[in-house]
Amino acid sequence: MSNRSAVSYDPLMKEWLGMYKYRGHERMRQLIGTMLLHAYHLHRQSGPQQLQGSAPKRLELITYVPLSDQRLSERGFNQAQQLAEELGRKTGIPVVPLLQRLRHTDKQSFKTRGDRLEDLQGVFGVPLSVKQKHAQWFAEAAVTVYIVDDVYTTGSTLNECAKAIKQHFHAEVCGISWAR
Repeated sequence: MSNRSAVSYDPLMKEWLGMYKYRGHERMRQLIGTMLLHAYHLHRQSGPQQLQGSAPKRLELITYVPLSDQRLSERGFNQAQQLAEELGRKTGIPVVPLLQRLRHTDKQSFKTRGDRLEDLQGVFGVPLSVKQKHAQWFAEAAVTVYIVDDVYTTGSTLNECAKAIKQHFHAEVCGISWAR
């Protein structure tokens, strides 16, 4: 899986993320979504490798890192989903919820790289209903799936999401995050 981040994480971005993610200023999604668009364009410019394949038809999809029910209840929204929807609106690429979180995990931001890797193993899956609903897309086209998350730290979250998608679908999977 390849990953592209828009910009390095700096103090101002940390402030913006706090306002958006933890203090509920959901209007920030438009600003952050515009910055995420830059990351998408960086990825597209990096080469055609994500669109190679023997299928004549090419398809791009956007998905996002799902939250646990507990975290969604605490926050009231999924920032990765909102950013994915914003990116989809700006690019015209369909946003498809491919993943589900199979269990709750503590916040990753307080963990070491090793703890994150261990904690996130097997956390994400693709529901049977999603496999059945979208199997034809993946069978008939060379598909690139962009997984959106807000911050890329160690890559463990995006890697586990990509692993879950690739277990069920033949696709090029790329991570796009707002900050690194």
